[in-house]
Amino acid sequence: MPRLRLSLAAAFAVAIAPLPAGAAHRDNPVLDAIVGTNDAFEITLNDGSGQKVFVLAPGTYTVVVHDRSRIHNFHLASNTDPTVDFRTDVEFVGDQTFTVTFHDNTRYAYACEPHWQTMNGSFFVTSRSSSPPPPPPPPAPVRRLTGTVSAGGAVSLDRSSVTAGRYRLTVTDRSKRQNFHMVGPGLDRRTGAKFVGVVRWNVKLVRGMYVYGSDRGRAKRRLHVR
Repeated sequence: MPRLRLSLAAAFAVAIAPLPAGAAHRDNPVLDAIVGTNDAFEITLNDGSGQKVFVLAPGTYTVVVHDRSRIHNFHLASNTDPTVDFRTDVEFVGDQTFTVTFHDNTRYAYACEPHWQTMNGSFFVTSRSSSPPPPPPPPAPVRRLTGTVSAGGAVSLDRSSVTAGRYRLTVTDRSKRQNFHMVGPGLDRRTGAKFVGVVRWNVKLVRGMYVYGSDRGRAKRRLHVR
């Protein structure tokens, strides 16, 4: 499986079995995990008030996973606590309920496995209410990048050089014969050859060279990421 941001171990000894929706223990605090609403590249774990969880008291919780996409999933585990390790399947859409016990002085992480580089989060479990660790810094701002496939099949980007970081790549494809395809470090995204319309991808660009063009065309262009 892909490694989470906290470099979770690839395998754990004990997995948590899911419970049917509505079968959660009523006495346990409930956490809501939400992933992939409208296929968006978004994932979160919220407390009962709807606030994102950064610090949590130790104890047994009911985690209700709202998995809303067939291209994403939700996986939660820890480097140091092998008793907590559960996930939904990528193809699954719906709600699953897990009952888990989070231990004191332990950090846990969650992510979408196919897109763990950009869809991830973590929280720290501690009984020390007076001095919890600070929340992680806010994510870097998402910048915009625009790609176009003309009706005649010409492929272009609005920039030839950008700085590394997170981008919202919007591609307007007007051709029924050509497509938009970008390949580079950690990235391989394309539209269909017969697709006509607009797609929006959340991507992370790292330093290096990216190549884009149409799969049916010979001309390839380059995007330099510095």
